[in-house]
Amino acid sequence: MKLNKLLDRQLRKFFPEEKYNEETFKQFIEAVNDSYNAYERDHELANRAFRISENEYMQINEQLTGEIELKKASIDKLKEVITEIGEGSFNEEGDELLGIATYLKLQIGKRKKAEEDLRRLSMVASLNSNGVLFTDATGNITWVNDGFSELTGYTSREANGRTPVEILHGEKTDRGTVQEMVDLFFKGKSFDVELVCYKKDGSSFWGRAAGQPVFDEDGKAVQFFAVIEDITSEKMAQERLKVNEEKYRNIIANMNLGLLEIDLNETIQYANNSFCEMSGFDLDEIIGRKAAGLFIKGESIERAETKNDLRKKRYSDVYEIAVKNKRGELKWWLISTAPRYNDHGNLVGSIGIHLDITDQKKLEIDLSEAREAAEQSAKAKELFLANMSHEIRTPMNAILGMGRQLQKTELNENQHFFLDTINKAAEHLLVVINDILDISKIEAGKLNLESIGFRPEQAISHCVQVMSHKAEEKGLRLHKEISEGISPVLIGDPYRLNQVLLNLISNAVKFTEKGSITVSCYLLRSSQNRQTICMEVKDTGIGMDEEFSSRLFQKFTQEEKSTARKYGGTGLGMSISKQLVELMGGTINVKSKKGVGTEILLTIPFVTGSKADLPEDNREVSDSAVLKDKKILLVEDNVMNRLVAKTVLKQYEVIITEAVNGEEAVNALRQSSYDIVLMDVQMPVMDGLEATRIIRKDINEDIPIIALTANAIKGESDRCIEAGMNDFVSKPFEEKDLVYAMAKWINYTHDLKTGNMNNNTEKKQPLYDLSKLEKIGNGDKVFVSEMVKLFKDQVPADVNQIKAAYSRNDFTAINAIAHRIKPAIDNMGIVSLHQEIRKIEAVALQEPHSPELAELIKELDAVISLVVEELG
Repeated sequence: MKLNKLLDRQLRKFFPEEKYNEETFKQFIEAVNDSYNAYERDHELANRAFRISENEYMQINEQLTGEIELKKASIDKLKEVITEIGEGSFNEEGDELLGIATYLKLQIGKRKKAEEDLRRLSMVASLNSNGVLFTDATGNITWVNDGFSELTGYTSREANGRTPVEILHGEKTDRGTVQEMVDLFFKGKSFDVELVCYKKDGSSFWGRAAGQPVFDEDGKAVQFFAVIEDITSEKMAQERLKVNEEKYRNIIANMNLGLLEIDLNETIQYANNSFCEMSGFDLDEIIGRKAAGLFIKGESIERAETKNDLRKKRYSDVYEIAVKNKRGELKWWLISTAPRYNDHGNLVGSIGIHLDITDQKKLEIDLSEAREAAEQSAKAKELFLANMSHEIRTPMNAILGMGRQLQKTELNENQHFFLDTINKAAEHLLVVINDILDISKIEAGKLNLESIGFRPEQAISHCVQVMSHKAEEKGLRLHKEISEGISPVLIGDPYRLNQVLLNLISNAVKFTEKGSITVSCYLLRSSQNRQTICMEVKDTGIGMDEEFSSRLFQKFTQEEKSTARKYGGTGLGMSISKQLVELMGGTINVKSKKGVGTEILLTIPFVTGSKADLPEDNREVSDSAVLKDKKILLVEDNVMNRLVAKTVLKQYEVIITEAVNGEEAVNALRQSSYDIVLMDVQMPVMDGLEATRIIRKDINEDIPIIALTANAIKGESDRCIEAGMNDFVSKPFEEKDLVYAMAKWINYTHDLKTGNMNNNTEKKQPLYDLSKLEKIGNGDKVFVSEMVKLFKDQVPADVNQIKAAYSRNDFTAINAIAHRIKPAIDNMGIVSLHQEIRKIEAVALQEPHSPELAELIKELDAVISLVVEELG
């Protein structure tokens, strides 16, 4: 179509070329073009009107009128088109055609902007994995993305023109939710709902539909933008969580453990059924009340407050506490508590799991009482054994002591026979007593083994020699066989080994009427510093049947009643032997046949040693004049024992003063001085331990005090040393043991006072004794060497620190350092400082300005220096 030139310029100025192809726009331009053409014709006619005649003018006027009618019709038609494509009111003032053009320009601009916004929104929506759709103002779908098609199964073509409700609605869809969504839609409001949706294939899914209206410049909703998200997995997880929450809530509500939740003010917020049953309260009786005040009484309140403070500091805890239930009954609860937080991580209180342990607590208390009763019984047994030991050994001391003194006199043949019989009976009785005490000590776990060097050949030969005279009396051949390869020196307990061998050889002699007894010793295996030795005692005696030999090592066991009557014995020897061998880390086995004989085999591991490991025997006093004219205070309540001691010591020309109890001894020492005290332990009025403590504290710190006790129970010697005694001699005593102990301590005291620490060393106590370290290290020389090195490196430095602390009056430091080096001094066997280091420790705190402290530190320094010098 050819356009009017003027119109063509106007259109090119205000409209883009692509608008020309729109049908409605073509109709509009056609009408406008007709108007322009008509206008030009009118203008031409007007110009011609002046040149033509009136007739011609009339004809033209009629023609123009027709054209005006046509123009008016065209404008009306154009208004109808505007009404169809545009929105809002049209202003008809002024030039209608110009107004129409302006209005069209405005509407076309709005449409272009809306189309651009829609294009951008569609581009974003197309990239969204969720379902996205657009609807017009009536709710019909105009566009969907690929996500919508994948989610629902509907293509864009299938969805366009239909409503979302029509597509997604099904029998399980919540109609109320759908109606809510529709109402919000037609009100031009956004919505966000969850509902069951249906796909094209009829399957359902949980969807979250969120819609947002799109408004024009006038605020009118012209279309809707909506997103549909598949939340089926989320819904299923929520459902599972809900089921689990319900499940565990039911478990918590009904489990046997009481659950209690409280806030930061200790106010109860929740309790389960079990807690209510435990406490005796109904739930409504405790909610909102203070937990501590409701259940906890008396001494438990302070503990509960401490635990509450810990929870407020975000600590978890487990503890037992005594409570009272609603009926006032005492209960014990085991409580596991933890801080409780809200969803934001803020502390809002605590939660506690409660277990009623009342029955267990009662059982625990009963067990504790039973244990205490058992311990009391054990103590009573130990006390009984101690008393029995004392009461029996006291007369035994007199019998054996006076018998030995009688042997020194001139006796005829009958008198010698009678005396030998008395001595043998006394020695046999002493063996029985020792067996009973040994088995008791083993059962109590209080029998410790020595770890010293000994010669195995010498130990076996000694046992054979001791028993040879008994074998000879019965006409038996007793001999030993010792194989080569056994180390000349082994580390172990030779005394207990002798005890076992003597018991086995004695039994062999006892139960053998003819034939021989062979004691064999051979090496089983050897490795570096260890050897396993086998010792065998084989006889040709009466033997045992198989059933009895299996019970041989049980206590008080003998094969027949006639055996005890014929052969004697307590039935304890083999049980003690077995337990001693096992304490040494070995085994003992028996092979026997009735009427043929018995073979007992010991297998014991030992650490190998050298000559340097052999203990020195310094107990021989070469000069009896050591004791001459020394003043001895003999403290003993038994007249027979006093007589024995006086008889033994009379030949050494000592001066003896007697006291019958500890009180008399204390009074005697207050009134006169003595060179040494022989102190019995068990005495009436005041025992020897208490008397020694008083002497050490109030009278004399240096006088040697030697314990004379008939108590052979383990721990007695420790009690004596702890009380302040210097040494320990067990009754019945050997003369040489008593004289050695007295001479040792008299010499040591004299040398310590004069400073002569290097003379007469064989007659005084050594500066130190490493036997305790060797015992701790189980014969490990490297261990002993390291401990000695540590002592030499550290203790002298510690002593210097004590001296420095004393110079600045830092008595707390003196106490601390003395306490620190006390174990080192004890482990090194420095007996002379046993009491002194403890006095330094005590005086530094109790009487720090006492002159005694300076003297004690001076003595400590001198002795440690001598020990370090001797250690080299």
